[in-house]
Amino acid sequence: MIPVLSVQNLTKAYGQKKVVNNVSFSIFSGQIFGFVGPNGAGKSTTIKMITGLIPITEGTVKICGYNISRNFKRAISNVGAVVEMPHLYPYLSGYKNLKIFAGFYGKSAERRIDKIVKLVGMENRIHDKVSTYSLGMKQRLGIAQALLNKPKLLILDEPTNGLDPNGIVEIRNILKVLAEKENMAIIISSHNLAQLEQTCDTIGVISNGRLIENKTMQQIETMVSTKQRVQLLCNYPNYAAMLVNKKYKLKSKVIGNSIYLPLKETNIATVISYLTFKKVKIYGIKKIQKSLEEIYFDLLNNDRPSSSII
Repeated sequence: MIPVLSVQNLTKAYGQKKVVNNVSFSIFSGQIFGFVGPNGAGKSTTIKMITGLIPITEGTVKICGYNISRNFKRAISNVGAVVEMPHLYPYLSGYKNLKIFAGFYGKSAERRIDKIVKLVGMENRIHDKVSTYSLGMKQRLGIAQALLNKPKLLILDEPTNGLDPNGIVEIRNILKVLAEKENMAIIISSHNLAQLEQTCDTIGVISNGRLIENKTMQQIETMVSTKQRVQLLCNYPNYAAMLVNKKYKLKSKVIGNSIYLPLKETNIATVISYLTFKKVKIYGIKKIQKSLEEIYFDLLNNDRPSSSII
């Protein structure tokens, strides 16, 4: 199956500084790809190269098989995008804004307006002036604008910036509908992993211009489950830590009356039996699974592509 978006060895340099360095990934129909990283990591620069807003230094971008550099019109005709904030006419209604932008694509786009308005949930406000819209409404109108040409690839750069929790949920639901019912490939750029975790099928982590991780959510969830620690509440935690380190070579951490151990579930009973034999009293046991957010920060702190944390 040909990917809707194929990015290969993409690089952007300003003088000697590479702000995007050898980035590669692919996105397929119906897939939501979360592009996550701290501010300044290279997310927006990558998106601007994908959409042809800035020239590529090295590498290739193909959209539906068309090279963005060699066949720009054919490639970009498959794309709808909101890069940074949507550009709208505030003194016109939302509907008139869509009519103007639909004019660039022809009659087929104009016929889609009512369907798109319903899809993004703006039926009750579409004839109001944009100047009266909340930030969330403007974001929804921006997405509607990006959908006019019935794109195969939708690109959204920080679509939930400044939104309240309700607005974030609304945008998330819209994107899931687009992926599932319209079979659209979607790339979302964000620095907020918690939001992407609930929306995306695949997560790509970029740091210092390099893609340091690229995995499906299923792969990540499987690996997160193995990053487990066990908290043991006991009477002599320092003594217990010394015992397990000597016996099992386990690196433990002592906080208060608890010892934290990197233990697999199958080994918990063995360690507890040994500590009990050594006269350590265990008052409580708690499994602590490392969160996806913790793993994300581990990745950024290590930033070594050869040493995967996820």
